[in-house]
Amino acid sequence: MNDELFLMELMNKINFPKTAQDVFLDLFQRIINNPEYYNNMKNAVQKFMDNHALQSFEEIDNLSSEMKEHSYTMSMLLLMLSAKPLKNKYIDKGISVDLYWDSMKDLCYKLNECHNVYGIWGTFVRDWFPGFYQMTRFTLGRMQYEYEVFSLDIVTINGITIKSGDKVIVMHIPSSGSFTKEERLESYHKAKEFYSKEFNNQPIPVVCDSWLLYPAYKNVFPEHSNIRGFIDDFSYIYEKAEEEFLDAWRIFGNTDNKSPKNWQKTTSLQRAFAEYFAKGGKAGIGYGVLIL
Repeated sequence: MNDELFLMELMNKINFPKTAQDVFLDLFQRIINNPEYYNNMKNAVQKFMDNHALQSFEEIDNLSSEMKEHSYTMSMLLLMLSAKPLKNKYIDKGISVDLYWDSMKDLCYKLNECHNVYGIWGTFVRDWFPGFYQMTRFTLGRMQYEYEVFSLDIVTINGITIKSGDKVIVMHIPSSGSFTKEERLESYHKAKEFYSKEFNNQPIPVVCDSWLLYPAYKNVFPEHSNIRGFIDDFSYIYEKAEEEFLDAWRIFGNTDNKSPKNWQKTTSLQRAFAEYFAKGGKAGIGYGVLIL
């Protein structure tokens, strides 16, 4: 399958909006019609897959400048073209192609975030992606997981003790909509199956460091909401206050050059958080542990 056909398959498979598909297909045509551009893009893909992300991004920024294309858009095209050799890596390692497609859906989540915040089809978090392409991060159901070394001194959760230096799994929550109890339990089950061999079939500690787990926010979320259910899945460990609400864009979209009082208040969640901060509420993140 040539690169253009792969791009079309990828975008359809992971649900890129039609408008975005047209943008990337047009950009790819401009690149392949210029041998120098095409060679530069191939070099960037090779460097990215060889785990030289910074060099790859430098190539992409140079290409963006030459073509007068936004680096967010060019960075997404890099990730999309790199998804082709990544698929072969999954096949070579005998890992399910279905798991590959599930993990690649994160491209669409970040695409929509970028368009929602900046009005650009692309990604403004390209540094986030190497874990997927080096096959250290996987999407298992609703959540994403990867290995991490436990950095706290020692904690005991449900009779399971975790100490500094122990291997744990860190969970990430992509912006792919709501997560019901059924979806959460399905993801936890898939993670247990996927990682059980590495943990000798013993209980698996999963850690999460997220604004969603900040204790002060719990009452801001609607009662009986899925997010409250998610919070209750974890044993609370600690919290960290922040000077500003760095995750505001996840709820309100583009908050650049806007004070909290001017954030949009279209949804009930937006209104609840805007009221929380208007009343002097503090921002922060929470850290919790879930034992599988």
